[in-house]
Amino acid sequence: MRILIVCMCCMGLLQSCSLLRNPLKIKNYVEVETTSGSFVVGLYQGTPAHRDNFKEKCSSKFYDGTMLYKSVRNSEYSFGLRDGYTETKVLESDFKNGTSLPAEFDARILPRRGTVAMKRMEGAQNSEKKSDACLFFIVDGGTKVTAREVKAAVALKNRDTYKIYIDKFLALPENASLKDSLNSLRSMSTMKQYNELYAELMKKVKPQIESDGVELFSISEKNIEKYVEEGGVPMFEGYYTVFGEISVGMEILEKFSKLETKIDRSPKEKITIVSTKVLNKKEFKKKYN
Repeated sequence: MRILIVCMCCMGLLQSCSLLRNPLKIKNYVEVETTSGSFVVGLYQGTPAHRDNFKEKCSSKFYDGTMLYKSVRNSEYSFGLRDGYTETKVLESDFKNGTSLPAEFDARILPRRGTVAMKRMEGAQNSEKKSDACLFFIVDGGTKVTAREVKAAVALKNRDTYKIYIDKFLALPENASLKDSLNSLRSMSTMKQYNELYAELMKKVKPQIESDGVELFSISEKNIEKYVEEGGVPMFEGYYTVFGEISVGMEILEKFSKLETKIDRSPKEKITIVSTKVLNKKEFKKKYN
């Protein structure tokens, strides 16, 4: 009996280690049929709360009849709303009622093109970045992303934080000459020199940002290479929990990208989810070889 218990413990430990090694492993799939075509979502083992929530929603036919309510080419295609509802109201209501999911971030799970993530409430009230349990979206990001574009996205994400600290730094009496130089370069539209000086100021205030415990957005060189290779939306990294990817039917992204939209980014053509079906790995392999 003791040997059996030890063996079972070892097996559990091995499974846990395997999961840590590969959070992208897929054992569960969901077929999604829409009025514009079908696709299959593979659910990551590394995001169990989101995986199980999506399985439960799809098994109970929760998404049947819900709409593709936002189509933003090279960014996202959002699902889960019903007629008469808005994204903001649903997110606020779900968050207030506690129907949220804990964030499940992993540096190895990226918002690459064709991945699937949950929407979430924004702002200080959701500092833990909890996900909504209902609204989800497919990441587009296009097929061509350059390293320069990724680094520009990082800089844009940190822009407001740096501005706050640089403004404080320049407000000090001893830095009045630097402030005058920056304003002068901006007024003369000499942007190259302006950007060079601003970059130097960023270096000067960075130690204070880190000392205050403010977390700056960053993307590793390894992940930059992945975005360049596969496409995606770097700005979503560490912001939305990505919990799966399109395993079959990537061509659906091309269809969605060509949709005409209204001013609020909703498609002019109404597209709804007809049905969803959960498959295990054996069923998936048998059907899709």
